[in-house]
Formats: sequence, structure tokens, C-alpha cells
Amino acid sequence: MVKNLLSLLKSKVLAPDNAYNGYGSCPLITGYGKLILAEFDYDNKPTPTFPFDQTKERFSMWLLKRYGLPWMYWNKILTGKA
Repeated sequence: MVKNLLSLLKSKVLAPDNAYNGYGSCPLITGYGKLILAEFDYDNKPTPTFPFDQTKERFSMWLLKRYGLPWMYWNKILTGKA
């Protein structure tokens, strides 16, 4: 997004090689201490980023949602460092 905005500001043309693929991530809580992390693109195709089966409920994913994601949101995403 940054490259596209800078390109647009400089030349009034979007850089065609910098496109967003529609990646989305939804933490789905399935029970206390259980979570499935659904990751997908614009075409609803799974786009997993972890090296394990994300279709299984995991306590580690619940911990990520409970502690990791809020920290990343407030300290990295909002400050533009992610």
C-alpha cells in the first residue's frame, strides 16, 4: 500500500506490481482455550501462513489471539511498523 500511495503521489499512476491479494485472517473461537485461525484470499481460497494444520483447534492459537494479536495491533499495525 505504501509503494502504491507514494507512486500515486509522485506520478499519479498506481504501480501495477504492488497489488493486494485480499488476504484476510479470522480467529474463530470454538471453545474456551480453543481457536481455529482461518486465513483466506479474495477467492476464499485458504492461504495458511503457519507450518501446521490450522483446521484443528489449538490452545496455542487461542494464546495468539488473546495476547499476541492485540499487542501486534496496538504496537505494530497502528504505528505503521507491521
